[in-house]
Amino acid sequence: MSDRFDSHEFILRLAQENQKLYIEALYHYRDSAEPAAPLMIVHGILARHLNEYPELIEQIGTVQSENIFG
Repeated sequence: MSDRFDSHEFILRLAQENQKLYIEALYHYRDSAEPAAPLMIVHGILARHLNEYPELIEQIGTVQSENIFG
């Protein structure tokens, strides 16, 4: 990944490199009421965890971007 990335780029790379764990995380939220909820819940959790590493990641702004399913 480049030095600058958004959370969707990070999550896409994470999902590619850890497919089994990513699928298990989505499966964990499979019974959520909203059809897209597993994706939104898991991606929200992962994005929030990025903020727990200020020594590695600095948030420099926000952008609108598409999730891995467009």
